[in-house]
Amino acid sequence: MKIRIKADAHHRISSGRSQSFHAGTEVSVPKATADALVARGVAEVIGGEKPSTEEE
Repeated sequence: MKIRIKADAHHRISSGRSQSFHAGTEVSVPKATADALVARGVAEVIGGEKPSTEEE
């Protein structure tokens, strides 16, 4: 899923792996990563895809 990073952020993938993202960049990440960053308010989805919500 393609997202735009709105604020510098880190995302832990597992206990030994994490990713860093810089504000203003556009990246393609797995849906689970995109959903987590969007839910935290540090990213927004680019294009027609919508992030998952807890209510679905």
